[in-house]
Amino acid sequence: MKQGSTDDPFADDTATDTDTEETTVADPEATPSQDTTAGGTAEESDAADSDDESGSEPGRLPYIYARDTVKDGRQQRPIFLRDEVEDGIPELVGELEDRFGENVYRTDVMEAAVAVAQEHPDLLEAKLGEWGYGWD
Repeated sequence: MKQGSTDDPFADDTATDTDTEETTVADPEATPSQDTTAGGTAEESDAADSDDESGSEPGRLPYIYARDTVKDGRQQRPIFLRDEVEDGIPELVGELEDRFGENVYRTDVMEAAVAVAQEHPDLLEAKLGEWGYGWD
């Protein structure tokens, strides 16, 4: 990040030689999980053009390879989670890293979870029903 930018005052403006991710203590979701069983470093490059986040358009790179950083094209939003939900996130990230065989960013997992909920409202409806929605 450039000096004086107001996007993220806590962002680290130095990049490692293995990737170009901005990592901060203030934004733990922007860092890949530290699961050592997956091995390797995720290639992270971000698409500033968020129109095709699926990467399914022929000739275009998938989202994680077309972006510069994990934060590119994203707006930070507050999300409030109960402890038991938040405590399950590292396990979910680790499971996905095992399946992909590479590091997966928590930010990508969280956004993907919202996208899946948008694509499958019936799954969301079932969970909200468990929490008491729809009870008469």
